[in-house]
Amino acid sequence: MKDARRKHYAVGAFECWNSDNVHAIATAAARADAPVIFQASPAEYGTMGGADVLRRMVEGYVAKYHLTAALHLDHGSTLGHVQECLEAGFTSVMLDASALPFEENCELSRKTAELAHARNVSVEAELGHVGGAAEGGIIAESSLTIPGEAVRFVEQSGIDCLAVAIGTIHGDYRGEPNLRLDRLQEIAQSLPGLPLVLHGGSGTPHAQLMRAIRLGIAKVNICTEIHKTYLKAIDEAREHLTPSVPGKFYQPVVEAVSRHVERLIRQFRGENAL
Repeated sequence: MKDARRKHYAVGAFECWNSDNVHAIATAAARADAPVIFQASPAEYGTMGGADVLRRMVEGYVAKYHLTAALHLDHGSTLGHVQECLEAGFTSVMLDASALPFEENCELSRKTAELAHARNVSVEAELGHVGGAAEGGIIAESSLTIPGEAVRFVEQSGIDCLAVAIGTIHGDYRGEPNLRLDRLQEIAQSLPGLPLVLHGGSGTPHAQLMRAIRLGIAKVNICTEIHKTYLKAIDEAREHLTPSVPGKFYQPVVEAVSRHVERLIRQFRGENAL
């Protein structure tokens, strides 16, 4: 992602919840000739049979389409999750301790980095707090990342990339979001060269997103909007469901999600970045 930060594009990081959307993400990245990040939380890879099953699935598609890709633990909540994914062969991990006080977040992130770097695995952490629709979608000033704290956090924890809180949320926005790009600019200037991560990328207006990428966002997390596309495609495919030929049901679903992911990759200026 250092290349993305330097060249002002972002790598799309797309949530994996089943084999259909893993397939869709892979074909989208192949068409766009772009690097891509497959990511899953413990709950998500748990429903797929475990971290090792997801890793094997992703490896198969990476080999088939000759992709440049990472497999990332998204929002792990314990060092046990980190260890599980390291042992499974993930190439990137995140222990989300952003709801904890600064010192506790920093110490858990430092321990994560110590474990991960011993296996040559990169580490993401979050400072500030990116909330969600379930929390009311209200973005408090106190939840935003503070530039001075960000510098101290990175220095003390030894992480490789930092997820910043600048006004996005996980899930649906209640109205038009107004990202704190001024805050992002301060953070980026304080941490030159460090890849910054935007959580809650779904539904973020294009102009604000592109400005954020130019300022230093090198990874954009997407879940909600491709999940919506997936569910809509299922509803449409059910009208033509043929029990004896299930492929006619799944193929248009995978294609719909793949096209959506490809559009986002191109929006992030990641196409032909290899």
